[in-house]
Amino acid sequence: MLTSMRQLVLASLIAFPLTTIAASPSSSLFVSPKKDLVFSLNVPNDTSSSDLFFSLAFPVSPSWVAVGLGASTMGGNPLVLMAYPSASGDSVTISPRRSYGHSEPVYDSGINVTALPGTGLFNDTTYVFEGVCSNCRSWSHNGKIDISSAAQEMVYAIGPSAGTASNNPRESLKVHESYGSFTMDLVHATGAGGVPVIPTVKDITSVGAAQKLAKSGYKDNKAILHAVFMILAFVGIWPFGILVLRVGGSPRWHAINQTVSFGLVLVGAILGFVISTSYNRSKKFNTPHQVIGILVFVFVIIQLGLGFLHHRIYKKTQQPTKIAPVHVWLGRLVILLGVVNGFTGFPLALSPGYDFALLGVVSFVLLSFLAILFIEPWARAQPEVQQPPAGYIVGDPQTPVRMGVPPQGARQFV
Repeated sequence: MLTSMRQLVLASLIAFPLTTIAASPSSSLFVSPKKDLVFSLNVPNDTSSSDLFFSLAFPVSPSWVAVGLGASTMGGNPLVLMAYPSASGDSVTISPRRSYGHSEPVYDSGINVTALPGTGLFNDTTYVFEGVCSNCRSWSHNGKIDISSAAQEMVYAIGPSAGTASNNPRESLKVHESYGSFTMDLVHATGAGGVPVIPTVKDITSVGAAQKLAKSGYKDNKAILHAVFMILAFVGIWPFGILVLRVGGSPRWHAINQTVSFGLVLVGAILGFVISTSYNRSKKFNTPHQVIGILVFVFVIIQLGLGFLHHRIYKKTQQPTKIAPVHVWLGRLVILLGVVNGFTGFPLALSPGYDFALLGVVSFVLLSFLAILFIEPWARAQPEVQQPPAGYIVGDPQTPVRMGVPPQGARQFV
């Protein structure tokens, strides 16, 4: 009966508005500004124990939540308790991780966290994890929490909307959408050991915890710029450079256009390298997107060199060079690989839905490109209509005369 009551209490945590109430004397409670994360901690007063009991609750909308113990920033070596829905969606996967700077925390199998009764999805609205960690008071690289501190530093982070559901504690995740820091009174949290019950009351507020930093609406702008620059280069500007040469007949503007494209690719590649070091799924640089991307970047540099050499030799000899066909076909291959690689990038970023938008853009550009190449020769083949010079009148087509006194029956040209 007690367990049922506890589940009922926890299930209504975020589903209904709550009111201020003191947390259990043997626990401290932190509530995030938007009430999309509640974390309660108990420190057993048994001197022979190194356990920490905790409860963590969040609504179904975030893809994941996390609390970092023992630091005020992700770069401060916190021990991270990360939680997200299980693959079935009816329970919670807890993933104890270590943070190494401002990048996705890495799963640490040496941190022993055990789920206890009361863990699961309640009322289809709220995920709750109740558990105990047997070695969360200290960790490698001098990481620790001070159980005698009345203001122990902590951090938290909340992922974007739902999208993660996995039983894998090593699951790679999207970057947080909101984050912040707080302090927790561990003296207040010390008492008889046991899972702290999160109270169900209206307008729940933190007890024994104080908010410090709070940020929301965070986006990985580097990843966004990487995608924009690469798509703009390979789907837009680079194909346009072909039209500049074939339709416009301007080697000079072709060279300028392709140099601008190279600049976008260079910046995009640098951003891609930086992004790759931020996520566990890409740190080894062995995904198809990264392998193809590195290959394409090498080809782009070769292509730029071939274009320069071809133009230099042609200016001296005014004759076709052996480099020209290599330059042409390598350019086509680079554009094709660059476009295909765009479709592997969004799944790597855990945003496969954007592939449909990219497909629409590529289809539009391809159809426009083919239409221009088809219409241009036809337009060139049309005879030009000769217009009489300004200041003349049309009479005898063989004998145009100056405006003044027009011959009999002459018609003025407008």
